[in-house]
Amino acid sequence: MDEQSHQPADINVSLVWPTLADLVQFGQLTQISIMLVGPNGSGKTTYAESYLAEGLQLGFPAVFVTTDVSPRIIRNDMARHGWPIERYEQEGHFVFIDGYSERMGVKSTGTYSLAKVDDITELGIVLSEALEKMVVARVVIDSMTTLVMNSNPVTMPASVQRLSGRLTQNSHSLMYILEEGVHDERTYAAFSHIADAVLRFKVDETTLAPRYYVRVERMRSTETTRGWTRFSLSHKKDLKLESDSNPLRV
Repeated sequence: MDEQSHQPADINVSLVWPTLADLVQFGQLTQISIMLVGPNGSGKTTYAESYLAEGLQLGFPAVFVTTDVSPRIIRNDMARHGWPIERYEQEGHFVFIDGYSERMGVKSTGTYSLAKVDDITELGIVLSEALEKMVVARVVIDSMTTLVMNSNPVTMPASVQRLSGRLTQNSHSLMYILEEGVHDERTYAAFSHIADAVLRFKVDETTLAPRYYVRVERMRSTETTRGWTRFSLSHKKDLKLESDSNPLRV
């Protein structure tokens, strides 16, 4: 892909803040694997969508592996946030791997389709095909929880580690989502261990409007504050940093 000639003018500049780059002082931010973990409704999918939208702004193509909803839902959600992706799909810069529709017995609207989600090998083959003509792509799997629930939870982390290694060795980055409260602690620990960075999410619903928070639990080769930071669809100047020095009670 010619990154210099691709001008992503139709992506709104208002993205989720803070990005991972805002949360760390230094460290490699490409060719890495990132795990997002938190309860349902805490903003993980929106954060992942913003990660891809930001990448499109920077000239990085995107692959979205969706297992829990159809690509149509993701398209509509991203458009609602100001990140329309239809033109990117037409140009081959945004690709869906649909692991949902065929399992539900409906026609897929993704570029690629998975008949089942219990075989990480099949996903790896389809990903390789999707990424064949892409350079420095960002890949999102939403959600890894569904893949784990439909496979062997003991062997799955090792399979994902191999998949992640192949992606990062080929200059791509991987972001995957785990739902909090679904897996045992051993599973969370295993996936955390194989990820280069772990972001945890929480939501405060005691206020009139929910407030969403993120923190970096761990990132290889860099120091992190581990403090909670409020995030929103906004510009940096519109938000204040809220850390554990002023803890949120949830």
